[in-house]
Parts: sequence; C-alpha cells; structure tokens
Amino acid sequence: MDALIGLLKKDLTLMRFWYIVWLVFTALSMGGGYILSNWIAEPSVIVPIFVMLAGIHIFLMPIIILQTLRIEGKTQIWLYNPQSSQKLLFSKISAAFLLQIISQCLLSLYGVFVTSILVKHGLIGSFREFLPIKQGLFFHGGMLSISIYISLWVIFLWTVYHSLGKYPKVKNFRWLVVLLVWGSYNVFEALLVKLQVLPQELFTFGINLQVAPSMNYDLQNGWEIKYMSASLPIIPIILYTILTIILFFIASRLLDKKVEV
Repeated sequence: MDALIGLLKKDLTLMRFWYIVWLVFTALSMGGGYILSNWIAEPSVIVPIFVMLAGIHIFLMPIIILQTLRIEGKTQIWLYNPQSSQKLLFSKISAAFLLQIISQCLLSLYGVFVTSILVKHGLIGSFREFLPIKQGLFFHGGMLSISIYISLWVIFLWTVYHSLGKYPKVKNFRWLVVLLVWGSYNVFEALLVKLQVLPQELFTFGINLQVAPSMNYDLQNGWEIKYMSASLPIIPIILYTILTIILFFIASRLLDKKVEV
C-alpha cells in the first residue's frame, strides 16, 4: 500500500502542470463566458460554455495520462522502478481518475451557477428543470466511463508504439502500425455488427433512462430543456468493460518487457 501511495504521489506530481493548465483554461472559459454574457446582455451565452466544457471533459483523463507516459518515456523512469507494470499503470489511471473526479465536481458547481443565472433572468423556471440530480449523476457517470475507456486505449496504443522501437525495420513506421491496430479493431467491430455474429436481442436489452437532454432556445420563452428517454444497453457495456480489462493487461505485459523508447 505504501508503494502504491508513493506511485500516486509521483504521478500526481507529473500530472500537476497540465492539470493546472486545464484548470486555468476552464476558469478562463467560465469567466470569459460570464463577462461576455453581461457585455452583450444575453445571459444564455453561458449555456454553450457549460456544454462545451462538459464535452471536452471526456478527453481530460486520456490527455494527462498520455503526457505522463511521454515524460516517463523520455526519462526512462519506469526502467528502474521495482514495482510491477500493472501497479505502475494502475497508479497512473488512479491519479488521472482522481483529477477527473475533482474537475467534474467543479463542472457541477459551474452547472449550479449557470442554473442560478438562468433562473434569475427568468429563462427557466427552476433548478430541477435545468439540472435534475438523477440525470446529472447518470451524465457524469457516463462521461467518466467514456474517459476511462479512451484512457485505456491510449495506454495500450502507447505501449504498442514503443514496443516496436526495438525492431529497426519498423521503428520509423511505428505510428503506421498503431493506426493499423486502431483501424483493424474498428473494422472488426463493424463487421461483427454487420454480420450479426451475436444475437441482436443482446444489444437491444437495456434500461430506459431519461438522460438525453434536448435544449432549445427561444427569444421569447428562453431555454427549454427536456430529457428524452435513452436506452442504456447492458451487454455492450459488459463487453466494453471486458475489452478495457484486456487492454490493461496487454499493456502491462508489453511494459514488463522494459521497452526503451
């Protein structure tokens, strides 16, 4: 446990710079949107800012993990670390996960601020109309899950790229191999869907939730927010979870080879 805590502290230190850059960008976007809304006397301007920040949050974890991997790849830090590759990668995922949670909490607070502005100017009726708690939790959970999934792909492709560095014939074309791996997976996935290898009923089975927001703005009536029903497929979520675990263990195995980059 002490070793894992030490790794977490080290990874958080490596991620600190880019995370601060992200927080500064977020603060400038929030503050700039509010100033602009006052300048043009249009409070609804802050809504697209909130939507934009929510969208790019998906890529926060993958970006800071990739930056950390690049730093350690240049310094060869992991070559001299006695800890297992699984623990090294798990530490990076955990550190990025913690930072992602903090950032999404800040986004939620900004959502409360946006809602208060809309209520104050009579653009919506109440807090629950724009920011229902249940839908908000599902929204943040989905955002976090997608971010973790992309992060595991980033780790896997990074280890594939640097694993090929010890082969002189392909060393200069490693990026092409990575693209082929990513493209081949997508083609394979598309073929499975097209050929209906698995029963279609498996993919239609799910839970209906009102988590898909539909937002319309009218000059007279203000913002109208409706939450439409969306099916949450159970089987695909299980399959993607299994795939994520597989990617993690393959990446750990490649990193065990102590590849120099």
